[in-house]
Amino acid sequence: MINPTLHDIAQQLGISKMTVSRALRGEPHVQPELRERILETALQLGYRPDPEISKLMSHMRRSRLTASPRTLAFVWAEQNDLSSWSQQLILGARLRAEQLGFQLDEFHLAAKGMTGRRLSDILEARGITGLILSPLISRSRGHVRLKWERFSSVVIGLGFARPALHRVHHHHYLGMMMAMRRLKKQGYRRIGFVCGSTINERMFGAWTASFLTHHPLPLRQASDLMHVRRELKRTDFLQWLKSAKLDALIDAGHLTWDWLEGIAIPEQLGYATLGWRGDRSEIAGVDQQAEVLGAAAVDLLVAQYQQNERGIPEHPKMIMTEGIWQEGTTLKRRSQPDKVVSVQ
Repeated sequence: MINPTLHDIAQQLGISKMTVSRALRGEPHVQPELRERILETALQLGYRPDPEISKLMSHMRRSRLTASPRTLAFVWAEQNDLSSWSQQLILGARLRAEQLGFQLDEFHLAAKGMTGRRLSDILEARGITGLILSPLISRSRGHVRLKWERFSSVVIGLGFARPALHRVHHHHYLGMMMAMRRLKKQGYRRIGFVCGSTINERMFGAWTASFLTHHPLPLRQASDLMHVRRELKRTDFLQWLKSAKLDALIDAGHLTWDWLEGIAIPEQLGYATLGWRGDRSEIAGVDQQAEVLGAAAVDLLVAQYQQNERGIPEHPKMIMTEGIWQEGTTLKRRSQPDKVVSVQ
């Protein structure tokens, strides 16, 4: 059969075309046994949805939502995070939700008396069927017990372990590669990296892997130029910095700036961050574009919402967003590549 239609599937099974349409869209009103028969018949007949019609239906759904906005949830997994990165994240998500005809409300799992089950009941009572879960900050892995079967969901970051859900995250490996290439281009060779081990574990070692892969020095030497610790302490850091004899340092974005007090930057030590912030724009580094990440999470969530997909996905998707390099005054082109930092 050439280009079979919904009518052909319905006629083959002796059911209505509307039932076939609902089953193929994943709506919950169709019995599982009937849905399976419809899907099998569609495959046997070689049915393929018309992309133009799908695009039109999506447009019509967005138009209806614009007239009567539905609500999506942004769930903060831990205590309120007021960092500029988190503010960018929620702003990007909220703006994208509004563009698509939704409003985005914030909820806090760490609020007093709140549990995953209670939050699930609150969301369901308010008619909210889609949620975004914020990144885990204090742990490398975590498990949030929500009633996932009731919701479309997206997790931001790689630190959420169970169950396996759709997620978006920043391309950390690419971010480190970008920083290393910039520093090497400016003549730096003894490049060091300082980072908390929890965040590195949370992203499956992407930063350290990229650092070692793209370092200008041999692997054994490069590995000595990493200071990755469960807890970063100033005395330990300064001792390592003195022994490492760096000409440049890449920070994961969590180093306290006064730890570098007394070191002339960039004259003695070039400095770059993987967590560039607009309020410290003089520091060179990678802008992770958290607002783009937030918007991508909404896009992935709304796609599920429009297809009426709920619960734990059979094939979880992972979407990565790229950062951009921001120039700053903390790096300079080196005229004497052999000059290294001296820490007293």
